[in-house]
Amino acid sequence: MNKKFVIGLASVSLAAAMAALGGQALAAEWYPSRTQNEVGVAHPVITTPAGSTVSVSSAPAVDPATGSAVQVESSQDAIIQVTPLSQTLAANAALNAANPGLTAEQMAGAATSSGLSYAANGQLNSLYNQVNAAPSVSQLLAATAPAAAAAFDATVGAPADAYTPLALYDIAASAGAAGVIAANGSVDVAIAVPGVADGVQMVAICWDRAGNSRIVPVRVVDGVVYLSVTTSGPVMLMTRTQA
Repeated sequence: MNKKFVIGLASVSLAAAMAALGGQALAAEWYPSRTQNEVGVAHPVITTPAGSTVSVSSAPAVDPATGSAVQVESSQDAIIQVTPLSQTLAANAALNAANPGLTAEQMAGAATSSGLSYAANGQLNSLYNQVNAAPSVSQLLAATAPAAAAAFDATVGAPADAYTPLALYDIAASAGAAGVIAANGSVDVAIAVPGVADGVQMVAICWDRAGNSRIVPVRVVDGVVYLSVTTSGPVMLMTRTQA
């Protein structure tokens, strides 16, 4: 699957995909601090069958003229940025410290050091806070991802409480990358996540910038997590902890 473009992966039966992984559960409990692990990019270029390419990075480019981070979602280049939670937390904390008199609403569109807007960082940061406060995964999904929660059992083949969150990060597609995705359906982004090995049952909950949620199939090949990307927004990877 290196650099392979995948169309319509979300239509694959998630339950069948998980069965093919061999039914292995990850014996781990949920520790919110683990979501700040630095997820990485396993394959930095995606190539479509038609020859279009999309660059994938885990950090924003720097504008040599200003020394500031390039804001990925406004870029015309074909770029997908995978931003760890640690970066979104730090970027908004820095902007808050520099602007103590401004509200979150006033800073929503402000550019930040993560390469995302203050509002985009805040979407992931808010999810992290809700993960910390949630008494169970089922209640977490009911509060943050009602559409995904309603379809979870039927789609995944197990209750939400059989899974635990493992990593939170943001996927942001530039204007150029969004055009490639729109023309072809989706792109398969390869992510390196600490502690993930072949045979682990995983599922992703993805949100768009409007807060709409969906369940997305996840495959693990040679320790690399492959996620079908159709839009920008937060991603929560979850692993199965109960048989």
